[in-house]
Amino acid sequence: MGLRTAARVVILLVALALSLAVTADAAGRTVAIQNFTFAPATINPGDTVTWQNLVDGVAHTATSDTPGLFDTGTIPPGQSSAAKPFVVVGTFAYHCSIHTTMHGTITVQAVTPAPTPSPPPATPRPTAPPTPQPTPVPTPAVTPSPSPPSPSPSPSPSSSPSPSPSPTTSPTPIVAPTGVALASSGPVPDAGLGGGPGPLLAAGGAAVALGLAGVAFYLYRRK
Repeated sequence: MGLRTAARVVILLVALALSLAVTADAAGRTVAIQNFTFAPATINPGDTVTWQNLVDGVAHTATSDTPGLFDTGTIPPGQSSAAKPFVVVGTFAYHCSIHTTMHGTITVQAVTPAPTPSPPPATPRPTAPPTPQPTPVPTPAVTPSPSPPSPSPSPSPSSSPSPSPSPTTSPTPIVAPTGVALASSGPVPDAGLGGGPGPLLAAGGAAVALGLAGVAFYLYRRK
């Protein structure tokens, strides 16, 4: 083995060691080359990309559109390129320098930090149920009692007709006995104290008195 061959082996071993070291720190992504197309790839900062030409029967390259950024060199059929690290966020376009119609992109997305888990919400203390208030008993409305109707004025009793006075029986005229009348009709002579008609007058007066008493008694009994 010549010195040049030994130097190449050493360089390859160093490159492989570096590639393994980078791969250990970051994730590796593979871009398949098939039917003259590059599969799109989205990676995180620090990831590496390896292009594999395992299907097409011709060689390809992955050359950055920005000169000098990255270039895999020729990738023979059935082989893979060296891993290329990407640390800057952005979209990187590239092409095949052998077949200029082949284009591809590598998208390096910003890493979103994992959200800090929020502490679980505090368990709310159970609230005591409100004490039910007693339902007030409705007071029945007092209906005013109707006032008694005013007594209608009773008709004043008509004055009863005063009884007609019973006919008064006119007293029957007292008729003095004939003897008495005759005795008193004439002039009585003055008999004086000793005699004359005095005894007759006394007897006549007594007779008149008795007659009047009899008439009065008769009238009394008649009532």
